[in-house]
Amino acid sequence: MRDYLYIPLGGNRHGEARTYLALMGTMLLGGLWHGASWAFVVWGGLHGVYLSAERLLRSRFAGYRPGPLALLAMGVLTYTLINVTWVFFRARSFDKAWLVLNGMFGFNARAQPILPAVHLVMVGGIVAGIVFAHGLMRDRTLESVVARAPAPLLSVIWTLMLSAIVVEQGAGNAFIYFQF
Repeated sequence: MRDYLYIPLGGNRHGEARTYLALMGTMLLGGLWHGASWAFVVWGGLHGVYLSAERLLRSRFAGYRPGPLALLAMGVLTYTLINVTWVFFRARSFDKAWLVLNGMFGFNARAQPILPAVHLVMVGGIVAGIVFAHGLMRDRTLESVVARAPAPLLSVIWTLMLSAIVVEQGAGNAFIYFQF
């Protein structure tokens, strides 16, 4: 998308306004590439708005160095905003998308749970593990950690990962891009 859309649309070489237009155009066309539906256009448009807003905020607050709490808040905000875009990506209609969005933000009092509480707790544990691992790996490379790890520990980790893949293969739903 960068090489065939963003740069030919002007990229960041022709001023600030042109950069924002190139970002929006690239993401809107990226949305259309995923499917000929207004929901995909909204998905791409939201990504374009997010990228433009991030670029604008970075230029306005160039010297700002966020602390740990601000970084956490920005991570949660990014996660929330991207989840909003994925609702439009997967929704069959705008009515379904609004229904899901209302439920996500607590405006659907009669909503039936989609997942049992045990799965939500598992997801919370997995996310916490990912955040913990990210914190540990922030100033390291995977290669350096693996090189220092004892071989028996690596064997156990590889075995657990392989077992998880075999056990949790899923219901056989096709990869999302196979539908296009």
